[in-house]
Amino acid sequence: MAKRIRYYYDEESCTFQEEKASAQSIFKKTLVILAGCGILAYSIFFDDPKTIYLKNQNEKLKTELQVLTNSLAVLEDQVDKLHDEDNKLLRSLIPEATQIDEGAWNGGIGGSSNDPNTPEDLKNAKDRLKTLERKVDIQGKSFNHLHELMTSNDYRIRHTPAIRPVRGTVISGFGQRMHPLQKIRKMHWGLDMQASMGTPIISSADGVVTLVRKSKGGYGNQIEITHGSTGYVTKYAHMREIHVKKGQKVKRGEEIGLSGNSGLSKGPHLHYEIILNGKKIDPIEFFYGGMKKSDYAKLKELAKKDTESMD
Repeated sequence: MAKRIRYYYDEESCTFQEEKASAQSIFKKTLVILAGCGILAYSIFFDDPKTIYLKNQNEKLKTELQVLTNSLAVLEDQVDKLHDEDNKLLRSLIPEATQIDEGAWNGGIGGSSNDPNTPEDLKNAKDRLKTLERKVDIQGKSFNHLHELMTSNDYRIRHTPAIRPVRGTVISGFGQRMHPLQKIRKMHWGLDMQASMGTPIISSADGVVTLVRKSKGGYGNQIEITHGSTGYVTKYAHMREIHVKKGQKVKRGEEIGLSGNSGLSKGPHLHYEIILNGKKIDPIEFFYGGMKKSDYAKLKELAKKDTESMD
């Protein structure tokens, strides 16, 4: 392309003269070009204050979202544990209470947002929050229902075995066990609980003493308590002393005697049984009252071990 030549009209010579670029005009043009390039470069490589502010806010929101996500995880775990305790522990006190439907408990919910501009992490957090709110609502209604049943079933609750008869741990559990003296495996119908000679034994529920027997063989000195019309009967065996009489009413937690080594026994302990409607059942499922969940879990693990019984 040919160089463009600019002309101007010279009034003195009355002719058109070729325009010559002055150093000053060249300098001004250069400054304008450099300034333009500088502005363009700044806009490319540097953020303006508003953009910087928005980026900072975005990072702050990301941090807050992470904290929210971590908190949701903790709350989800706590709510699920409450749900588990509700179904496995509280409802065993009230047989007529139906368990929470697992399908409803674990059921999903619709998406929280159809906005394509909503970040995926935020969508997930909103969905988890909605699920948590739904579970809290279900569990709240369940607890209210249980409270109503417990209030109307106060008699059953007071007459249902729910605490340990002695403070000791489990030596041998319910099930097939090696007999310590006969040296054969046979059904062990109760729990052998650690209890040194003379340890106080308490009733595990309200009831009436229906059997008092002293013997040098078998279960040794023993008592049975019938717990009203609930169908429950509890047996306490190998006692050293019996502090109640047949026909006597007792309350949960009331002392009924002292542990010992009477009858066919390997050593001092308490043999404890629970009978429901004539059938012997595992007493370990009825030790939840007054115990920390962690201690109760350890006790259940001990009861599962295939250890030699004490009687």
